[in-house]
Amino acid sequence: MTNEPKKSSTSNDFEYLDLEQAANICCVSVERFGKWIEKGVVPVIDHNGKKLIRSHDLIQHLIRHNIPIPDRLLQGNNKKILFILTEEAVPQAVTSEIIWALYRLRKRTPYIFDFVRYDKNIELKIITFRPDIIFLLQKETVDQEPEKLIRKMVNGTTPVHAFSTDQPINLDQYLNE
Repeated sequence: MTNEPKKSSTSNDFEYLDLEQAANICCVSVERFGKWIEKGVVPVIDHNGKKLIRSHDLIQHLIRHNIPIPDRLLQGNNKKILFILTEEAVPQAVTSEIIWALYRLRKRTPYIFDFVRYDKNIELKIITFRPDIIFLLQKETVDQEPEKLIRKMVNGTTPVHAFSTDQPINLDQYLNE
């Protein structure tokens, strides 16, 4: 087995990308992509004098900057999970359950996830991230306004599950959807 970085031109098999491939996937010029690298927002590795970008690092950059992830960059059948928080802090027990549920899911299917705050930009995040499932975590489920607005935004195309952070939650059943 070789230690060479894997670089493939098939649509679902990008582990390492050169500058031109990464720029093409992001629909930006090589010059613009180079500026992202110069600013340090997309990490690169040097392999035999050639700069390569890990697809995972590129995906993280796209998520952070609300840029849609091109389907051809996703490896296999990645599940996109969006956690929306209505409060600044989530209790440690809930955080722990989320971590363990994601750990268990990792054994069954690849996934990408993001945590965002519920604010005026939530619609942009939903549009660009295009999640397969949304978890709304709020202090109390009594205030159903955030849930109603999110359901309206996705128009029934994405499952939305609201949970109170005051109670234990079991995400496994929902992550299997």
